[in-house]
Amino acid sequence: MSLLHTAVGVFTIANPIGNLPIYLSFTNGNPRQDRAIARSAAFTFIVALLLSTWIGNNLLAFFGISRGAFQIAGGVIVVLIGLSMLRSKTPPEHHDPESVVRDQSSSVKGVVPLGIPLLAGPGTLTVVIADPMAASLSGRLGISLVVLLLGLVVYVVFAAGDRIASRISSSALQVLTKVMGLLLTAIAIQMLINGLVSVFPSLSQTAA
Repeated sequence: MSLLHTAVGVFTIANPIGNLPIYLSFTNGNPRQDRAIARSAAFTFIVALLLSTWIGNNLLAFFGISRGAFQIAGGVIVVLIGLSMLRSKTPPEHHDPESVVRDQSSSVKGVVPLGIPLLAGPGTLTVVIADPMAASLSGRLGISLVVLLLGLVVYVVFAAGDRIASRISSSALQVLTKVMGLLLTAIAIQMLINGLVSVFPSLSQTAA
């Protein structure tokens, strides 16, 4: 996976545009408080993904899980998320829709459920941990830069939520979600293939 694939995969699963209605349901029209929610959501997203990027390898080693096996498992999870998006459904593999209602009145709703698990959930965490580039220092630095940039994008999208929501119709949002779901499914399949080749090197020789 390249950094572009990583960026597309994380952005697509986090889907800040698709989660705009949820963010807006948490706001009260006070610009200062609304921006605070957006900041806390973006900050939580960044911290969760950076932690996963830098300690993911250690966790895999601790549990005796090979990177290839994790890529296979991650590919399956991300494929399911992509297929849910293609069907214009909320991916249950990424977050529990009931938690959104349950945490509606939470005083830290920018952190939970917006930051975790809506933005930084199992899908996004899997993408950065399973990325082959995360095995090297330079790769982790590159992924970290991607995470920081995406965190900024998340904040900008949420901070401009009212204006964006007023210009995107529900039908346009569905089309966008399906396109993003298709891209995500393709990336997930590539992740799955990379994992299989890593666990079974003979597959690459057979294909050649």
